[in-house]
Amino acid sequence: MTDPTPNAESAETIRMLNLPTDQRPAWLNDYLGHMTNPEIPATSTHPLLDLVMADTAHGEKKCTLDFPLDKVLATAEHAASADQHKLGYEEKEAAPRLWWVKDDGTYLMSNGKDPVGTRDEDGHPPHMVHATGWGPGTDARSILGGDDFRESLNLTTPLDDDGGGTLLDMLRTAAASGCTRFKLKATFDDHHMELTYITE
Repeated sequence: MTDPTPNAESAETIRMLNLPTDQRPAWLNDYLGHMTNPEIPATSTHPLLDLVMADTAHGEKKCTLDFPLDKVLATAEHAASADQHKLGYEEKEAAPRLWWVKDDGTYLMSNGKDPVGTRDEDGHPPHMVHATGWGPGTDARSILGGDDFRESLNLTTPLDDDGGGTLLDMLRTAAASGCTRFKLKATFDDHHMELTYITE
């Protein structure tokens, strides 16, 4: 059985992928977004699919996401002061949380309930903050894998077993001391996720 031969359309796509960014068609740059554009073999018969698969994180994933601290704190304060809270997957008890979401880019959002239909001018929930470099229209598959997800970050439970401060305490203290960045570090696979938080 012989390997399939790339058709003219595939060959042209491969040629365009190998062009410098400023020489590619606008639609292709929009499609690539934040993908790293690894080299695709000239024999590829589905170059765009091969590019997505090559640029999607598999197995154990590690990433560090950077957020503006003032916006994270404002989002957390909204959750902390809300009268009612939405429940995430398998959550039984309503409590103030930040939801870390990966779909249109990746972002943190409050789980505090707002009036039905409350959206900003871009159609997004009002209490959310995107990671730096991963705003609306970006594709975070290269660092977070192919599946969309939502992970809950509890704001009012102790961060360690010694009954120390909460994530909300950490954000407030960091902002009061002049820090400007909140960093979310994640190590995860299909079965387990470990998160750590840093302020700078």
